[in-house]
Amino acid sequence: MNQTTKTFTVIIGIIMTIAMVGSLILPMLTGNIGQADFEAEEPTPYPEPTMPAPPDISAINYDSRYLHDSGLFTLSVPSGWTPGSSSNTSDELRASLNNSEYLSVLEARIIQNHDDIADLAGLDAMLDKTWLNQSWSGYTSWHETSRKTLDDKVQIDFNLARGRSRMIARQESWLEDGQIYSARVVMAENAARELKAILKSLTQSIEGLPMYAGAPFGYTAYYDNMDKHILRYPSQWQVSDAAPGQPATISGDGLVLTVGSHPGRIGSEDEAANWVEAQRSGISAHTAQTVEVAGAPGYRVSYLYTSLDGELASGLSLLLNGEDERLHVASLRISNINEDLLNAEESGLAGLEVLDSFRLTPELDIDLQ
Repeated sequence: MNQTTKTFTVIIGIIMTIAMVGSLILPMLTGNIGQADFEAEEPTPYPEPTMPAPPDISAINYDSRYLHDSGLFTLSVPSGWTPGSSSNTSDELRASLNNSEYLSVLEARIIQNHDDIADLAGLDAMLDKTWLNQSWSGYTSWHETSRKTLDDKVQIDFNLARGRSRMIARQESWLEDGQIYSARVVMAENAARELKAILKSLTQSIEGLPMYAGAPFGYTAYYDNMDKHILRYPSQWQVSDAAPGQPATISGDGLVLTVGSHPGRIGSEDEAANWVEAQRSGISAHTAQTVEVAGAPGYRVSYLYTSLDGELASGLSLLLNGEDERLHVASLRISNINEDLLNAEESGLAGLEVLDSFRLTPELDIDLQ
């Protein structure tokens, strides 16, 4: 073999060796890069939200009582929950209690039974997807998981989400006093047993105030837990100068209403008329009438008020003798009319029904409003 041939053979061998080595190494390099790229593209998983430990049912008490701002119902408040948003319309009353530690919301509703639903089948049909969707509007998603009719209630279970938090809920609805009642409890998804216990207490605690049975929705209540009296007025009226145990002024639609209590009692119509006249210069009593309001004896006195500028206003005062040896008084004054308001009750004059809602509540013990 000459020198040229030998040189050519060596070159060919080197080329083949390089090719063989490359065929082994390059796939390995390529494979490693591809895997690195794949791993880099994997999304970073978000940590699962931590569920709060369920509440200790044995440590919860129901010593506090909540009065809805309509004055139409009360309910017990479990310790650790506080009043949240509420609504008061002509169609529905709603109260909610919140506990952020347990991702929990308690809700009570009383709904006007406009369709005269008379049985659980009709109530079940009313609680359709449209109604439920509106009632869960504050949540990211909701899903009904079960529904059944008990002896006297429609019971519905739910899975819920708000953001990345997952909850469960149970709602029980029933018919009472011609209205639709509904109670609902939302808890973290790991607290099913506790949810059932709290819901049972909630449903049992909702009580309508008998003194206002059949009264219209959409009115607001002024309640003084120290003086123990209550009154309902149109929601657009305004309250001023109010404090527990002190007189309050409520005004709207050209009317002014004052509510308060005073030491002593009144024993006759003449004494009632004299008491009203003594409250302010320019008052002249028209008529006094003996009354009894929800078991409390008292008097109604109509009067004419003339201001220093000669402006006229007609008034009507309701004076009730309390068990606390105090005289509880609600007094209504209407400007620019001269009329005996005791003879105007059938005229539909605005404000007279507000005065008639004045009640003494010695047995009512409210902690939260």
